[in-house]
Amino acid sequence: MSNPFYRLAPFIQEYIYRNNWTELRDAQVEACHVLMDTDDHMLIASGTASGKTEAALFPALTQLYEHPPRTVGILYIGPLKALINDQFERLNDLLHEARIPVWHWHGDVSRNEKTKLLRRPSGVLQITPESLEGVLMNRPNAIPHLFNDLRFVVIDEVHVFMGQDRGTQLLCQLARVEQMACCTPRRIGLSATMSDYETAKNWLRAGTSRGVAVANPSGGRKLRLAVEHFSMPDARDTEQAERLAQARTTYYEYIYDATHAKKALIFTNSRTDAEEVTREMRTVAARRSDRDVFYVHHGS
Repeated sequence: MSNPFYRLAPFIQEYIYRNNWTELRDAQVEACHVLMDTDDHMLIASGTASGKTEAALFPALTQLYEHPPRTVGILYIGPLKALINDQFERLNDLLHEARIPVWHWHGDVSRNEKTKLLRRPSGVLQITPESLEGVLMNRPNAIPHLFNDLRFVVIDEVHVFMGQDRGTQLLCQLARVEQMACCTPRRIGLSATMSDYETAKNWLRAGTSRGVAVANPSGGRKLRLAVEHFSMPDARDTEQAERLAQARTTYYEYIYDATHAKKALIFTNSRTDAEEVTREMRTVAARRSDRDVFYVHHGS
């Protein structure tokens, strides 16, 4: 399979150089060939931080750059506002030189920004299914103006939608957009690795006549897995307060040592836990006279 790097838009090539990438990853190479050389939908399934978003957007944005659409060209649908906000910043960095606008639409976005999009739809629109439903219900006359030349629909975390009422609603929304705007966009699903790709392909192509190509790169990455267990006394037992305090100190210092001086994600079971872990990491850093490099991230 030939290297598609030189087929990508100049601003994407510059982005790759600027970020010191030595090569495109397997999923990105395969996505370029499918999205540039066929008319299929595409399912890109690989692990966290494997470049799925770039795999979908590099070839899609190249086509927008070479043949600018009259309306929004890429509709990016994410399950969470927080995910959309993260991707919004990444896309702005990527598209700054290309002058392809990036819009996002959800409850936290100002009316002024939404009005700008409605007046001059273009580029990439990031939206949640709930906000897309709001546009379909409250602004039906704007749908052709927004999406008549829509080329791609990117569905992030597609496994979250499959088999759920929310996913059925999303497929209905896409069918309504296509009917109301007279457009036939290709669908690109982004997912973690899964066991049943046929079900995912059938879900992604629902209501359309296109085939679905799958990029599921395997191998090439080695993971080291370690498991550590910590026993905590019952917090309700006042006689164990000293032991609990010591156990907590040991626990958080272990996490600190395991993540120090490297990029790391710490997953918790709740927002409260996320706030607490961040606070404790900052306490350990202050005690050791280290910099505070910890950030909390959750839906709210």
